[in-house]
Amino acid sequence: MVLSRNHDILQASTFYRDVNPLWVLFFPLMRFQLLSDSWTLDVLTPTEWDLVSELPEIASGELFSEKTKERLYPSPISPEVLVDEEMATQAEDWDEYVRPDLEDSFSQARERVGSDLENATLIEPSEFLSPEQLEEWKGDFPQLRRLTVPIDHTDSWYSALNQARILLNEEHDVADSSDRLLLRAEMENDPAELDHDRIMLLAQYELFSAIQMMLIENVMSP
Repeated sequence: MVLSRNHDILQASTFYRDVNPLWVLFFPLMRFQLLSDSWTLDVLTPTEWDLVSELPEIASGELFSEKTKERLYPSPISPEVLVDEEMATQAEDWDEYVRPDLEDSFSQARERVGSDLENATLIEPSEFLSPEQLEEWKGDFPQLRRLTVPIDHTDSWYSALNQARILLNEEHDVADSSDRLLLRAEMENDPAELDHDRIMLLAQYELFSAIQMMLIENVMSP
C-alpha cells in the first residue's frame, strides 16, 4: 500500500506494518492519493475492487441477521437495567426520534458511496509502471481500477465504513487481534490449510479499516 500526497509518492507499507501487518500482505499495490478537492484509491486489483464495491450492501445490513443489524442502533438502556416509567419513556423517544434520524443518515451515506463507486475507472499499466517495468512484465495485466472521491464525501465514506465494520465484526467476530496474527502466521507457513472464506472476510475487514485510517490521518485530521 502506497500513500501519495499531491503527487509525492510515499511508501506506506513500513508505516502501516506497525499498525497492522496484514495490510501489507493483503494490499501490496493499493495507493491512496490526496489532492486539494478529492482523494483517490488507486491501482485497485480485481479482488480489492470486489471488496470495496460491496461496501454499500454490507453497510446496509441486508446480508446479516436482524440481531446483527440492531447492533447499529443500540438501545440507550442496557437490557440488564430495570426500567422504570421515566426510562421507558426515554427509550420510546429514542425509537421515535433518534433512530429514524440515524437510519436516514446511514442510508444517505451509503447512497453517496454507491454513487462514487459507479464513477470508478479502469487504468492502464503505463500509468503506474515505467517502460522498463512494462517490458519485464510477464503475462496479461489484471483489470486495475481508480476510484476518486470528492473531499466533501469523506464523512459519508467514514460512516459507511464504520457501519460495515461493526456489522462484519458482530456477525463474524473478525476484529480479534489474535485471530489476525494467527492468520498471518498461517499465510506465511502453511497457506494450503487456510479457510478461503475466512481469509476474504478478514481481508475485507482489514481493507475497510485501512481506508478509515487513511481518511482519519490524511483527510479528516486538521
